Amino acid sequence: MTLSEIGDSEILHVLHETYGIWSAGLSRANYLDYNQLQRTHTWGRRYQRFFALRSGGEIAASCKSYDIEVMARGKRYKFLGVGAVFSRHKFRGKGYGDQFMYAYRKWAETTGAAGILLFSDIGADFYERHGFQELSSIDFSIDVKAAGWQSGINQGGINKAEIPDYTIEPLDQSHCDYLQRNHQRWLSRRPFGIIRDGQYWHYKIAKELYLHQNSQLSWPRLQLLKIDQSGNGGGYCIYEVGGSTMRILELVDSGIGAQNLWSAVLTQANALQIRKLRGWEGNLRELSPGFNLKVFLGQENFQAEFMGQIHYSERDWGRAMLMPLDIDVEQWFENFPCPLMELDHL
Repeated sequence: MTLSEIGDSEILHVLHETYGIWSAGLSRANYLDYNQLQRTHTWGRRYQRFFALRSGGEIAASCKSYDIEVMARGKRYKFLGVGAVFSRHKFRGKGYGDQFMYAYRKWAETTGAAGILLFSDIGADFYERHGFQELSSIDFSIDVKAAGWQSGINQGGINKAEIPDYTIEPLDQSHCDYLQRNHQRWLSRRPFGIIRDGQYWHYKIAKELYLHQNSQLSWPRLQLLKIDQSGNGGGYCIYEVGGSTMRILELVDSGIGAQNLWSAVLTQANALQIRKLRGWEGNLRELSPGFNLKVFLGQENFQAEFMGQIHYSERDWGRAMLMPLDIDVEQWFENFPCPLMELDHL
């Protein structure tokens, strides 16, 4: 059995079966349209492909494959991203998933890629059998109400944290250049992360907007908190709000200072009467080594009873896994917390 790239007509056969797993609340017609949007987008046409393994001429297993670049401490690495790994119903229980992953790895080794990245929604065991290793996959949560964040107020002679001016805008493609510029500056200081050019940002935002507009599930519109200070750099936070929870998808300090960025985020959370902040652990790296908000931002800015604690839980979806094909990449597992962001999810 050999791995082969498949085209639109065969991709449709696969998508009709994967609809029940990854519909994201879309109608069947919208689900097909959503995948067509990805394949025909400028970035998707160049960097996204479908691969399949056949049995008796029929597709037995398949996946989406992405050509990506990862930066680690300023050095670029060619990588492959893999997603939507799927065995068709009639071929399940016959080992085709294992055969597919073996064939994909062998093909990847011929491309000169430094590694393969994926985000698993089925746990780690299956992929670990094929040489993947799990990076940490932790969600954090902060009880905003218990924290009692206060800012910009002078009480009893105590000066509260001064908040930089920030703006809030619904995220759309007009922000691509701004995001690419700030993300690239920030990424150069990170242990590792996916490089995103302007077209990648356009592709990613187009997907999010489609889901917001068409999903029958509650799919909140992404919001962009921006801080720009002439001569002092900037920063941004991409977030969504569902009920009384603010989910931070990406917190990027490109020069404004992590304290300033967190102060703005907490102030905005208060303004929206948010009870919980949630997100992936990569957003907390600047709080190292203590990972305590009260220590990081100053005890005078919180209620006395709040101890600065951040709560953690292990994710059962989007578990970041890496297969090193270059000796340099093997060192990346030493990084904790995992620096990948939710918008790195393929």
